Amino acid sequence: MNPIIERDIAHVCRVMRASVLSCAPHRTLVDYWRRRVTCLLELDEIGELEICSLRGLLHELDALETLLGIRMTSHSNGSVRA
Repeated sequence: MNPIIERDIAHVCRVMRASVLSCAPHRTLVDYWRRRVTCLLELDEIGELEICSLRGLLHELDALETLLGIRMTSHSNGSVRA
């Protein structure tokens, strides 16, 4: 286990959701975090626990994309079209 990689994963876990939701509906942030998580997944020196954490983050990004997709189709009167 590489402590630098672990700290980077912990940082992503702490700030990813908050940054995406606070700046919604900017898709750019989702793309940024997806690239960052994918780059970490491609490192040779990560362990199984880190792989599981990173896959969980990718799953969370999928859920955020779905949430943002719903928000982007909201009508001005507050109703949401699925």
